[in-house]
Amino acid sequence: MLFVIFSALIFGIPLIIQRYKHKIPLSDFFSPIVLCYATGILLSILNKERDNLFFNVASWISQISILLAIPLLLYGSSSIKQISGYKRLGLSFFFASVSSAISCFSVVWWFKNDIISFAQVGSMLTGLYTGGTPNMQAIGFALKGDPKLIVQLTAADALVGGSYLVLLTSIVPVITSYVLPRFKKPVIHDEVVSTSTQIKMERWDYFILIFFTLLWLSVLLGLLYAGDLLENTAIILFFITGISIVLSFFKFIAKRSSTSFTMGEYLLLVFALSLSIQGKWSDITRGSNLIFIITAVSMYGSIGLHLILSKLFGIDRDTFLISSTAAIYGPPFVSQIATVIKNKYLLMPGILVGLLGYAIGNYIGLAVYYLLITY
Repeated sequence: MLFVIFSALIFGIPLIIQRYKHKIPLSDFFSPIVLCYATGILLSILNKERDNLFFNVASWISQISILLAIPLLLYGSSSIKQISGYKRLGLSFFFASVSSAISCFSVVWWFKNDIISFAQVGSMLTGLYTGGTPNMQAIGFALKGDPKLIVQLTAADALVGGSYLVLLTSIVPVITSYVLPRFKKPVIHDEVVSTSTQIKMERWDYFILIFFTLLWLSVLLGLLYAGDLLENTAIILFFITGISIVLSFFKFIAKRSSTSFTMGEYLLLVFALSLSIQGKWSDITRGSNLIFIITAVSMYGSIGLHLILSKLFGIDRDTFLISSTAAIYGPPFVSQIATVIKNKYLLMPGILVGLLGYAIGNYIGLAVYYLLITY
């Protein structure tokens, strides 16, 4: 009975947070995933024993949920081909991604003697600031990161990322207007239209997506097991990401991309909650100051380098702000910044480059990891 109640909590709490996120106080500052982590920490305090039924259930659910969340979030990747019409935005996002990789690598390498899992930290932060939280969670899972380390990074990002979000909606647009040129809309341009949201989705699409994803994941894991590669979770992430992107170009998946993205976000919240339950509060708070410093310097360093590159290559202010938001926060926050700078023209392409960040963030993060352990 306790098993059923505990499982219902893990799946039910994220559903409530996702459905009523706009009614939760400070929801603009603390994202749903941060709220799930906070709830998980409270539950971990109540669950004092790590090796018991609740811990084992949370561990099992976290592994299953992240394996399903990654493909479901990436099933909308086919739409990124439309970015070709927004070359300056694509170039700016490329600068943002390169800046994140360079900044995170440099900062973590500098502190490598002060933190044991420095390569994991650098990799997860690179993924975080290339596409958002899903990349950090996926990379953390792939590299078998300690749950308390992932929670520490999430907590640090909530504060550091929250501070930049406040600046983005206040003084950053004003300051960057003195550094970068004004945005000029092309005279002739084909507007990007999101077809996935125009198709009415049926309830059974959820079942179809879950069944189909479980099917090919089972085949993939079976083949990796046969090749004695199942223990290498980085290889698993590499294949899952690649296969998901390829599948996104099939009409069968593309027309359900809106539904899959919503479901993927939900499973990511389930992962966050179940993962944070596995940690100890005393372990989570220990060493958080250094993690906070590394996170802050990495993020603001990447933003500064991105701004310098944008200035050198003549990227305008609005394009810089949208691409920076897409890289650091992912697609959900693009609309908020587009509203602040009053540029609806870059709204949809901004969301698309955010999806691009989901697609490439895992690969860039893993590349930084192997560079860090090499050098």
